[in-house]
Amino acid sequence: MADPREILNLLDISDDEEELELPVVIPPILPYPQYEERYEHAGYVPITSEKHILSYLWFLGHESAGYRDVADRFGVTISTLHVIITRVTIFLMQLAPQIIRFPTLEEKQATMTYFLQRKGFPGIIGAIDGTHIRLDKPEEDHDSYINRKQYFSIHMQGTVDQNLKFLDVFIGYPGSVHDSRVFRESPLYESLHQICLDGSYLLGDSAYPCLDYLMVPYRDTGHLTQAQRHFNQKLSSCRVIIENAFGCLKQRFRQLYHFKLRDIVRMVQVIHACCVLHNLAHVDDLEFLEPPVDDEYPDPEAIINNAENNNEIIPGNQRGRELRDELCRQLFVRHH
Repeated sequence: MADPREILNLLDISDDEEELELPVVIPPILPYPQYEERYEHAGYVPITSEKHILSYLWFLGHESAGYRDVADRFGVTISTLHVIITRVTIFLMQLAPQIIRFPTLEEKQATMTYFLQRKGFPGIIGAIDGTHIRLDKPEEDHDSYINRKQYFSIHMQGTVDQNLKFLDVFIGYPGSVHDSRVFRESPLYESLHQICLDGSYLLGDSAYPCLDYLMVPYRDTGHLTQAQRHFNQKLSSCRVIIENAFGCLKQRFRQLYHFKLRDIVRMVQVIHACCVLHNLAHVDDLEFLEPPVDDEYPDPEAIINNAENNNEIIPGNQRGRELRDELCRQLFVRHH
């Protein structure tokens, strides 16, 4: 069987040299009866809760790990490994509403204070963006999965706080769909204005609309003022949290660099489960992570002219533009 410490280090979750028990990894799992030791009907060796999570983490943590490799490493059959992955994924999906959520009022205030003190930028409760999870050519409707970088992918929209924790995820749209349309179709599009009634907002890039609860940079048409350029730089320095979170997620769960699963629904569920695990893991010290993989190379099977549609930008609103102009003015005055 694989070395538990090597597996646990994938998540940076072992804070004690002597403590390698599963409760350090995911405390909520052990009390649940579905993760107690189980015997198959024919009397096979039990699948312990530890073996469940360790084999699951090993599979997710190695981009080249196939079912046979993981099954052999943990001494189970391939069919049993399928059961393990399904069982743990479903359980983590059930945990998701408790683990991936928008902050309480107190937590929002802590986030806003963080960005105000560190960056001088008021009102921020998080940042939003999209990332692409590479996959093999789907059997159906494969053209719609070709993104603008010319490889097959599914889209993941994520929203994170200053601690790189996911507040919301929306996963599963084909890679050709623009960030703006994914946002419009996500539940967050309808609920964000209620979340931000206190004057707070998310940060996004220029793919998103400028709204009073979603601040984005000024589009650079070559005529930006000095104040607008300063605003864009400040916003970008704050928004980097979402890029860092996606990078950390993929470095921890390296299957996300190129998922080999064929079932799109199952893939979406496993990605969602990875986000739950990410939120449960430590973020204080990420130096142990291996360098990121370049996963944005074109796929020879992708159709060159079927790229992402960039004409789906949602128009912003007047209140958003007015708020951005006021923030721009305030930030520039403070800077000078």
